[in-house]
Amino acid sequence: MLTESFVIETVADLLDLEETDLTADTRFEEISGWDSVNALRLLVFLERELGGKIDYDRFMATQRLGDLWEQELQQDAAVAS
Repeated sequence: MLTESFVIETVADLLDLEETDLTADTRFEEISGWDSVNALRLLVFLERELGGKIDYDRFMATQRLGDLWEQELQQDAAVAS
């Protein structure tokens, strides 16, 4: 299950940022170092953690960090397994 703290911690770790710089309302385009490669790194990491596939189009349509847990992408992972 994705939680706010898990997503923020993960993004901060992947991009070597401070967790305090990230919130649910942080837009991906505002994150220093965010690009398509890091989006894919995050997607793969989340799929491994959830144990299944996440819908790529739905994942890429997210615009802010909070969308990742608010849209319950983990349900997609359970369905796709």
